[in-house]
Amino acid sequence: MLDKQLLQTTLDEINHLKSQIFSVNTAVDINHLHYKSLLNLQHYKVLRSEDRKGLQEKLFSLALSSLGRSFAHIAWSIETLSEQIESSLSAHIENNSPEKFSPELTINDALALNISNAKLLFGGKATTQLSRQKTAIMVTLPSNAAENNGVLIRDLAKVGVNAFRINTAHDDASTWRAMAKIIQEINLSYDDDSKIKIFVDLAGPKIRTGKIRRVNTPIVIGSNKVLKSVHITQSKDMDTHAEYFNDITREKLPAQIVLNKRIYKKLEVDSVLKIVDTNSKKAFITITEIYDDFIKGSIDKKVYLDDSAKIYRKRKPGKILNIQKQVELIRLKKEDLLIIGEEDEEGYAALYDENRNLIEHAYIGCSFQGIAEHVDIGEKIFIDDGKIGLEVMKIEGRLITCRVTLAKENGTLIKEEKGINFPDSHIVTEALTQNDKENLLNVLDFIDHISLSFCQSAQDVKDLKNLLREHGREDIGIVTKIETKRAVSNMPEILEELLDWQKSAVMIARGDLAIEVGFENLAYVQESLLDICDAAHIPVIWATQVLENQMKNNLPSRAEITDAAMSGRAECVMLNKGAFAINTINVLKHILHDMHSISKKSRQLLSKETLW
Repeated sequence: MLDKQLLQTTLDEINHLKSQIFSVNTAVDINHLHYKSLLNLQHYKVLRSEDRKGLQEKLFSLALSSLGRSFAHIAWSIETLSEQIESSLSAHIENNSPEKFSPELTINDALALNISNAKLLFGGKATTQLSRQKTAIMVTLPSNAAENNGVLIRDLAKVGVNAFRINTAHDDASTWRAMAKIIQEINLSYDDDSKIKIFVDLAGPKIRTGKIRRVNTPIVIGSNKVLKSVHITQSKDMDTHAEYFNDITREKLPAQIVLNKRIYKKLEVDSVLKIVDTNSKKAFITITEIYDDFIKGSIDKKVYLDDSAKIYRKRKPGKILNIQKQVELIRLKKEDLLIIGEEDEEGYAALYDENRNLIEHAYIGCSFQGIAEHVDIGEKIFIDDGKIGLEVMKIEGRLITCRVTLAKENGTLIKEEKGINFPDSHIVTEALTQNDKENLLNVLDFIDHISLSFCQSAQDVKDLKNLLREHGREDIGIVTKIETKRAVSNMPEILEELLDWQKSAVMIARGDLAIEVGFENLAYVQESLLDICDAAHIPVIWATQVLENQMKNNLPSRAEITDAAMSGRAECVMLNKGAFAINTINVLKHILHDMHSISKKSRQLLSKETLW
């Protein structure tokens, strides 16, 4: 039995909302490029300008459609609700119906706009299928992607990648062009709807830690548990260095020792070299293979090498050359003090006297010149994706003294070129740097879409649009990366500016964004961003650490699976580079297929349940 009093109060609220919604119609230019989407965005702003929880509860009690599912077609949904309730109350209403409106945007119009806008960015077949969401997959290319005739790119294309991301924060124009050439070759065999899109990221004005000084500290070679491979060379241009992990190829590369020619030329397979390290400990290297430019051997113990170390062949002493200087370790613990200053001075660790009395605090440079002018005492600072947390204690000239508030129990190391976030500070800087402008000119002839890092305002979008117009490339899509508090606050204006461009999208860059808004607030913020982009019919790219463990270790965490499932609400998911990219894509495709069978964005489809 319908509650007529509840119906009437609900209708009153719906009609009040309707009058608010339609009052903004005259403020939108009917000749605007994306008129209907811009109008619906204005309707969304009105809808969310007041607390509507009471109205939502009334609609739920009446088993009527929720306004929470109406973001892409707000006026149509409100007008429909009004008509439905009026119909139920028709016998009790005497000529008090409000003015009828004819919404500009129907549900089918909104669906068509969402599909066509996503297709412009990510390709795909045109469809008006109501019950199926499509989420494209984008993969970030590593620096070596074009090597071996681009076998990595070709393999990724075979498993269904829809877009490749080239990051201009790394490498150079020749490397980017080599990657693009491979993609263009692959696209020759694809029809227009299936071609793989090329997205290029502009680095933007990301604030990073500066260089850290190099010091003469012993390097570690070998292991006390297993035999370790070591390369030996005589080249004066090479360094003696420890084993290291290559982030690009995902390989562990062996340690290297540089010897003088006198010893090097006499080495043969099964020759044995004795090392006496800086601590007078001994280890033996057995030669296993000889190549044109290096010799391979295995070392049986761990040794520490500096200029005092000795090497012997048949008791004849030699010298280890070019021992690589090491980056000084700056290890910070909670309550330590750190000084942040200009990048022109190299970072260094805290200095103590022989009695462990502090002489000088640790120091790290910052890539943003004059940063001290933009911060205040008490504000928070985070380094390296939030691994180190700081609080500003004192500002003197160009120096910021901070107290460490977040670090591992045994201390956390500061590294070079790591991001610094100032979530409490009002730092106004243009998103499009001079370096970005130069890089853009180097990629204009092969890109499909350009991503604007650290976009914080509508003006940032305007600047990029003007640059593209200057070079006659209004066909290139613009992606704004949302990664700061200020960008979130300015989201309506940013979307309005994007709607004045033919092709556009929003990337939710959750790495920096989580630090800026607080990790505990990220879920709420990313949900809000999905909603407002839905209202503007602008596609969303879900980015940062999607299936990161799966990508690196071939084993996803349970939380990652849930996160990947949530990503199916976006029009595209971006994966970072990693050793297990092929497997990760297959896992993601499986997750997305399952999720798209039961939901479309935030709407349950109620397909037949087959689990029981």
